[in-house]
Amino acid sequence: MYIQSETQIEVRYYETDQMGIVHHSNYIRYFECGRHQFLLDVGLPIMELEKHGIMMPVVSVSARYHTPARMGDILRVVSRVEKEPMARIEVLTDIYNQNGDLVCDGMVVLGFIHSDTRRPTRIPAELLEVFRKADRERQAVLQEIQ
Repeated sequence: MYIQSETQIEVRYYETDQMGIVHHSNYIRYFECGRHQFLLDVGLPIMELEKHGIMMPVVSVSARYHTPARMGDILRVVSRVEKEPMARIEVLTDIYNQNGDLVCDGMVVLGFIHSDTRRPTRIPAELLEVFRKADRERQAVLQEIQ
């Protein structure tokens, strides 16, 4: 499985620190923005997941910082899933500046829980099928290109 999505974010003044660079904590927010767009692009907005009684709490976050981003930079946030989600989903994210330099990369692991009991669960079959469909569509596009 390989599904990818992109979005852009302009760095705002309040996201920077006294050195004029993006404070490291904001990259976690950028990961969230990328993940939100990813879910929209796949066809599973967060509200749709919640209608199915599913929530996705963050289990872990990791980030590596490469090049500072500054106020006014336009960041390209690339989010992808490379493994089929089961009881959890791993969303890998790369963030590039307008020059194409890798600014930050990382991964967010989210679990699936029932919204009423808050107990862990596997991804429901109908939601898993949405991910599989997105992957099949990507593969079909690649086939047409070749």
